[in-house]
Amino acid sequence: MSYDEEIEERLRRRELRAERAQRYLRKRSELDEVMEEVFDRVTLMTIYDLMNDRLIEDFYGVISSGKESRIYYARGCDGVELAVKIYLVTSAEFKHNRMAYVVDDPRFKRVPTDFRKFINLWAQREFKNLEEAYEAGVAVPRPRFVRRNVLGMDFLGRDGARYPLLSELEAEQEEFAELYEKTLNVVAALYQKAGLVHGDLSQFNIIVADGLEVYLIDLAQAVKRGHPIAEPSLIHGLETLARFFAKKGVEVDDLDTMLNRVRGGV
Repeated sequence: MSYDEEIEERLRRRELRAERAQRYLRKRSELDEVMEEVFDRVTLMTIYDLMNDRLIEDFYGVISSGKESRIYYARGCDGVELAVKIYLVTSAEFKHNRMAYVVDDPRFKRVPTDFRKFINLWAQREFKNLEEAYEAGVAVPRPRFVRRNVLGMDFLGRDGARYPLLSELEAEQEEFAELYEKTLNVVAALYQKAGLVHGDLSQFNIIVADGLEVYLIDLAQAVKRGHPIAEPSLIHGLETLARFFAKKGVEVDDLDTMLNRVRGGV
């Protein structure tokens, strides 16, 4: 390489570094606008770290918002659409309401007393439940990463538009009858293949994709089959679903039949 070519190459590299720095600062500015004041500095730095590690490329607006978490639409560096769930660190009743799910969970030996650490544990718990369910072939969002109170998973939708919740769906009676069967099959797969029971099973934690495909979401409250609250959670969830589908004109099974279908001899 000649001297002139070497100088030209150095200038080109300097321009690339400057361009990357400007792009990073622009993304930080855009992210600051998207992320509201409820998120503290640690959470913001966690998002920046995930972007630097190329787990997140672009970060957009809120998909859904609740008392305990907010879910944002994002894209990974491989172009995959992401749902990024951020647990709030300001929910005073969160730990009290969730202790029953964490206690007696063999995967988590120690329950931290520090509130932020408990939130981080809760995010790890949801990631672990999603991972076990996904690897067992259960229809759940594919988990992508978890860091502190930030959880990333595949976005269930297309081009930023989320698929509807079961509670939001407008369909014919015959379609709801099909969804009833598919929902029981997914709940059974979660129980039999992943050994988990959804702790808050309802029409609000089921997403219906194209082709009436059913996905379970919000698995943070899922517990192992042998957990003390597994059985009452399963019964309550199935009763909730039975009431929902019955209102849609579906002829639902009695509770014992539904339980036998879900357990499948386990």
